[in-house]
Amino acid sequence: MALNSKQLHRLLAFAALGSTLLGTGIAAKADSLAQKSDAFVARQAASKNRSGRSRLIVRTGSALSAAQEKRLKSLGAAIYCRLPIIGSVALSAPTADLGKLAALPFVKRLSADLGVRKFDEFSVGHSGSDVAFSQYGVTGTDVGVAVVDSGIHMKGDLKDKGGHSRLAVQVSFVPGQSPDDKCGHGTHIAGIIGGSGKLSSGNDCFRTFYGIARDADLINVRVLDSEGRGDVSTVVSGIQWVVANRVKYNIRVMNLSLGHPVGESYKTDPLCQALESAVNAGIVVVCAAGNEGRTNPNTTLGLTDNEGFGTAYGSVQSPGNDPYVITVGAMKAVDAIRANDRIATYSSRGPSRLDYVMKPDLVAPGNKIISLCADGSFLDNYAGNMNDIRNNEFKYTTDTSWSNTYFRLSGTSMAAPVVAGAAALMLQKYPTLSPHTVKARLMISADKWNATDGTADPCTFGAGFLNIPAALQCTAVATQAAISPSLYTDSTGAVLVDGSRILWGSANGARVIWGVSGVSDLRVIWGTRVIWGTTANVLSASRVIWGTSVWGDRVIWGTGTSEVDLTNTALSGE
Repeated sequence: MALNSKQLHRLLAFAALGSTLLGTGIAAKADSLAQKSDAFVARQAASKNRSGRSRLIVRTGSALSAAQEKRLKSLGAAIYCRLPIIGSVALSAPTADLGKLAALPFVKRLSADLGVRKFDEFSVGHSGSDVAFSQYGVTGTDVGVAVVDSGIHMKGDLKDKGGHSRLAVQVSFVPGQSPDDKCGHGTHIAGIIGGSGKLSSGNDCFRTFYGIARDADLINVRVLDSEGRGDVSTVVSGIQWVVANRVKYNIRVMNLSLGHPVGESYKTDPLCQALESAVNAGIVVVCAAGNEGRTNPNTTLGLTDNEGFGTAYGSVQSPGNDPYVITVGAMKAVDAIRANDRIATYSSRGPSRLDYVMKPDLVAPGNKIISLCADGSFLDNYAGNMNDIRNNEFKYTTDTSWSNTYFRLSGTSMAAPVVAGAAALMLQKYPTLSPHTVKARLMISADKWNATDGTADPCTFGAGFLNIPAALQCTAVATQAAISPSLYTDSTGAVLVDGSRILWGSANGARVIWGVSGVSDLRVIWGTRVIWGTTANVLSASRVIWGTSVWGDRVIWGTGTSEVDLTNTALSGE
């Protein structure tokens, strides 16, 4: 990777560290450090704040003798891994003593043990929000994002640079309860949307857990109890408050990582209708698709469909079944390469029950996402010893105790706030965008995605995998409502897109989808291998979605109320 001028100057400064320290009376140690260390170690040593510890790979060339290990221990070093294949040991040492460590005659090289990339956690790196920050400088500043969930527990990552809370306002619709998060779910969502990474930054940290829009204003709207449960009426009350106060707090985006089974058409569903009012009022509404994408709870021997779990089409939940909202499915990482990411097997598939709306609209990182922990909450008490992040997972320390700062959760609940954060970035850069244009740009710019066997499936991947930099570059403008299309079956059983229900508009005399200039057919949004025109067979092998056995009366996210998924799927991921 080519270095820019600023980076080059920094590296030259690191290389000159020995001469910088000559005047301090420790020339020998400074020379050793400059000659033996990589740029990362030199940077840590040159920092004004050197009170923490550094994780290092120390090359000695051969196995350490007892006397040499004693010398290391006298400097406060603690070996945590031996690497004889490269003649090295991995150890933690006080950053203030790096010069003394380098001066040891048997130490040949000091390298930072960068086992995890500092600025590229899954949700950030694989959505492109790091590129959005570096290239466009957008962080969600002055954009209000409402988190309609279990509340938000104040953490350092939710404060601005001056130490002031970015929770613009906090309200609770849970009777007799404060807006504070007693569940832990809402705080995790808030961190994904707008965590600043403050509690995992600094010279004592080697991983930083950024949110997508790290400077956005957060509006805490608590509608769920300590176990993540609530009634539809309570949630609607919260939505109603958001709509009524949207101007006062500049609320441009609303995230709902909750839901219930579809029991009626979106045209009459109270939750869906409330959200359509929010969209009509100018708020981008982002919803989780649900975590019921499997037909079997365990893998079945010999079954290759959905990695052996089978695919549960028609499992998208309310309010994600509404065609006006942005419904998000969850992706999982296989390795560090984005191109290898796959759909999480639990991610709910479309089309929607009863209305057959093609959902989700797109997919985003959602598996094993690290975000803020609401210490002392239901989730923290129940799964803290499994899902909390240990101190040595992000800090230069040998302390393996739970940090009570960050927490790991999985599900479409985690994928939705990634998209909500993306919407905040778009609205900072283009404040006049309508919710329909935001949705259109996100879907048009998404990277078209297929299953590992090359199969295209819009009821699994929607329009594709979120690509924030591409969304920021997109210039499409929707002049009509960007509603998700419906599907239907013809006399042969083929599954087709109902093009007449997409509210076609016109531009320069040509009929275009949503009135978006330059988007003349569905291929631009759902990909050339999925849809050819408006009469394509998109799910010929999945006619079971029209069978009665799939729908049934099974409860998906609880007992019919609006709930969040706190099952083993959310806690363990895959």
